[in-house]
Amino acid sequence: MSQTLRLVTYNLQRGIQYEQIRHHLDTVPRLRQADIVAVQEALVPAGGRNTLARLADDLEGPYQWTYRSVMSYPDKEYGNGFLFRSAVVSERGVVVPLPQVDQLGWVARLKTEGGVPDTKSAYVQVFRVGDRCVRVVNLHLDFAGGPDHRERQLTHLLARLDDDRPADDDSVDVLCGDFNTSGSYRSAGATASTRRVLNVALARGFADASADIAWTSDMFSSIDPADPARRLLRLGQVLRLRYRQKLDHILVKGARAAAPATVVSAVESEPLPGSDHLPLAVELRL
Repeated sequence: MSQTLRLVTYNLQRGIQYEQIRHHLDTVPRLRQADIVAVQEALVPAGGRNTLARLADDLEGPYQWTYRSVMSYPDKEYGNGFLFRSAVVSERGVVVPLPQVDQLGWVARLKTEGGVPDTKSAYVQVFRVGDRCVRVVNLHLDFAGGPDHRERQLTHLLARLDDDRPADDDSVDVLCGDFNTSGSYRSAGATASTRRVLNVALARGFADASADIAWTSDMFSSIDPADPARRLLRLGQVLRLRYRQKLDHILVKGARAAAPATVVSAVESEPLPGSDHLPLAVELRL
């Protein structure tokens, strides 16, 4: 019998606008109804609480959460994780470290906290949804290194997934998160580079559930005080600039989407505030 899984992927921009994000998750229907929310950039401040732990406590209705660190600094760390409802059962989680760049170009240095290459990893969580095994790969690829490096990272990740396949013959795989496929969504070059990265997964049988979405991030919409480029970004805000990119994607294998993935908004056609990324939602028929 067919089952439905409602999944959201959301880069929280390190939870810098926590109260807004909490409000959205509690009140916006596509977020409130999600069975699984895959989160990138959950924050753990030194001596403070994990963003996901706070959300699980503060949101209405029972939530469970899991988390794995991705980037560590002296006063904090950021990572990927999941919020999920009782309709799904967490079975196991695996971290897949991703290849790093050797050095940063000048643009990457401008945007990279700490001035050294980030560590990057994917967090793979296996869920049981009814009688189906669903493996959700929550990833955050590198901004540094360009599309060639992102291709290498995704190729490495998929090879590791092939080596660690669930025993179920009818298991479902979902790749979701921040692929950092940077460049203006209006740029033909950026679109071609994005397609080249995604083709690594499409060639292995994944379907692009988010292909119809134009853009998922506006660089100037929300500024992290810890961003090394914050002064330039604030100038862009003053000038009312927009730099919209399609950074976030949902790819699926072993199931089909009831409808194409959508950008979650609180008001029709209005971007959701609280992060420089927009959440994406999809409903899968398992």
